[in-house]
Amino acid sequence: MPRTVKTRSGRILSEDDIDRLATSLEQGLDLSAWKPRRGRPALDPAHDAHAPRIAVRVPSDVHRRVVARATREGRSISEVVRDLLERYAGGATERKGP
Repeated sequence: MPRTVKTRSGRILSEDDIDRLATSLEQGLDLSAWKPRRGRPALDPAHDAHAPRIAVRVPSDVHRRVVARATREGRSISEVVRDLLERYAGGATERKGP
């Protein structure tokens, strides 16, 4: 059975993909064409600090309904949760539409 590897981005690499990468590295990796990619934009452009992460567990039914509604509205789950937390903390009002 061929060996596969899943990358951090979720891409599945087959054994052939891995062999091609290994061959490329053995022949010498040309870093002259490499350009760093930007990361995620800061949540608060005024602060260059790391944004804290909150992990929470929810029932699968709630998750399913939240994903469905966020998809309909063209929003990410993170955006929905940030808006809810902002309202709970007494900050900005609820966002209107996508």
